Amino acid sequence: MGAIHKLDAAVINKIAAGEIIIQPANALKEMLENSIDAEASMIDVVVKDGGLKLLQITDNGSGINKEDLGLLCERFATSKLAKFEDLESIATYGFRGEALASILHISRVSVITKTKDTQLAYKAFYTGGKMVGPNFKALAPVEPKPIAGKDGTQIIVEDLFYNLPSRAKSLKSKSEEYSKIVDVIGRYAIHSAGVGITCKKFGDSNHVIATRPNLPIKERIRSIFGTDVASELIEFDVEANEALGLVKANGAITSPNYGSKKKAQPVFFINHRLVTCDPLKRAINSAYQIFLPKGNHPFVYLSLEINPKNVDVNIHPTKREVRFLHEEEIIEHISGAIHTKLSDVDTSRKFKTQTLLGYAEKKKNDDYELMTGLKKARQENKLVRVDPLQIKISSYLSQQSKGNYISQVNKELRSETSSVIEDKSIEEDDVPHEVINNEETIEHIENKLESEPGSPDESQITITDHPRVKVNLDSIKELQKELSDEVHKPLTNIFNNAVYVGVVDEKRRLCCFQYDVQLYLCDYASTLLEFYYQVALEEFCNYGTIELSEPVLLDELMEPLQSMDVQPRQVVYEKLESMLDMLQEYFHITIKRHATGLKLHTLPMLHKHIRPVLSKLPYFIYRLAIRVNYDEEKACLHDVMRQIALLYLPEPIESELPPSSSSQPVRESSAGSKKAHLEDLLEHVLFPLMKQRFLATKALLNDVIQIADLPGLYKVFERC
Repeated sequence: MGAIHKLDAAVINKIAAGEIIIQPANALKEMLENSIDAEASMIDVVVKDGGLKLLQITDNGSGINKEDLGLLCERFATSKLAKFEDLESIATYGFRGEALASILHISRVSVITKTKDTQLAYKAFYTGGKMVGPNFKALAPVEPKPIAGKDGTQIIVEDLFYNLPSRAKSLKSKSEEYSKIVDVIGRYAIHSAGVGITCKKFGDSNHVIATRPNLPIKERIRSIFGTDVASELIEFDVEANEALGLVKANGAITSPNYGSKKKAQPVFFINHRLVTCDPLKRAINSAYQIFLPKGNHPFVYLSLEINPKNVDVNIHPTKREVRFLHEEEIIEHISGAIHTKLSDVDTSRKFKTQTLLGYAEKKKNDDYELMTGLKKARQENKLVRVDPLQIKISSYLSQQSKGNYISQVNKELRSETSSVIEDKSIEEDDVPHEVINNEETIEHIENKLESEPGSPDESQITITDHPRVKVNLDSIKELQKELSDEVHKPLTNIFNNAVYVGVVDEKRRLCCFQYDVQLYLCDYASTLLEFYYQVALEEFCNYGTIELSEPVLLDELMEPLQSMDVQPRQVVYEKLESMLDMLQEYFHITIKRHATGLKLHTLPMLHKHIRPVLSKLPYFIYRLAIRVNYDEEKACLHDVMRQIALLYLPEPIESELPPSSSSQPVRESSAGSKKAHLEDLLEHVLFPLMKQRFLATKALLNDVIQIADLPGLYKVFERC
């Protein structure tokens, strides 16, 4: 004979019942959910000996039809599910038809029920998974007994686990089992707003739990967890997110002034089902770490409503766990909302929120709070490990093909091939087709500043000492309004909280920065051009002044452009002469008439730690005359500020020279110095300034891309 045989039906039912009903609290939970599904407004629970001797639940719900009483003891008999596809839109607690049948197989149960359309109530007795006669005596056939009764259902469970002695012996003390029952009832009493629930021990006159229907959430929590919790409650709602399938989320949490040494399990309901969710619990605890002293714990009640199609409720026999799509994104969305809510109310504290930090860590947190007004939550699962010995990201990027410096600058100056410079088209005949290679001229201009690169000497820099001018020009206000309309808030938030990493390619002007646990690649040329324009707009009429120790003759300055296909110098000078007063008053660009011709005296200073790129100065003067629309005020101011921004924009750094060049060591050393200066400028000046005052526009969306994130890398490593 074969070794495999089919189990007896009674054994199968006992095994199944033991998997679903593992303690009295499970049986109570299943019956409580059935009462709520029956639309009861009052539920009364009586417990004896921790639920092992007696577990009685009475409700005023819709009741059970007499014809259906015989099916209570049958597994997979339910009124809430017709076909498997109905699980995708299930809105009730029960659906499998196993819970009550399991209870009937491991205890002695009597049921008294009455529907609204019947005049009598009916009482039925069950034991061993069968309907039996009165006092649990086996009779066949058996019919429910008519008796007097109220609308609703009363289920009396006696001698739980009487036929599973091993399970009964494995349970903890009666008082502990009773505490678990009270805990389950309390959690449903908090969540079920339209239901009043009471609970007491058999023979006691006082109720341990007593709530009325339609009590406010704060009063329901007060009746269960006490005044200490209720007095520090913060009610909140989380914004719905259709893309993630999050329909609704709300709850109540304690403020940072509350902290309990006793760790209480959070109350989580997903689609009105009491569940445990460890990832959500860890995320909320991380959000609280910055607000509560070590060893203190909050109270959290949270109710989520997720699109039923995205939720799988059929993964655990006791239905205490569920799975849903976009779990990580939804948890991140909710924990962020809780962190923001706690930050909003954390204005007055009874104790310090932080233990003593090291100087660097404290400064980092202080900078974050100063910029955002929020305290940054420490999320243990999202910390980034930084090791200087690890391979750099630049080794993974393809090397750019060798090119020449002229093509790079020409690309910068041609607006039809570079969206970085400006949106307006440029006529071919007014665009220089070469770059300045006259190093003597550039060196001569630099000598007139008499300062080290990147650090203008204070004696050559004059900061306006008059009171700040209040600008009332309609044109400036219109430009500011246009800028605000183009702001992209998520990208602005990224820049406002960015941590500079380093330059990836100084030739293509690419750098990396980190935001939260994401790594971004950024075209810093287009970003800085927009940033400098915003600074010029914000500081309009209030610029500092870079004063040349010796004025530069424009004829001498424009000499390198003479051989290029550009407008005649006379045209440039005539246009500038007509606008000298305006340029000096509004932009601190001082050009004066001398016997020998026009001379440049001063340039606008956007920030005392940033200086213009002097090699672009001839182009700046040329474009100031040719590329600015002086016929309209608004267009004129916009164009001049764009040209100032272009003057400050760092140039590409070319370090590659032909091997035969005798000047190669000198040039490479110069390129290295420029790169070091650029790295220092980006890390210590520009990115900190952008954190404070940069508004990222929609036009920059194509210039900033995410190239890596820590959770994504973890997933890759896990698969490996």
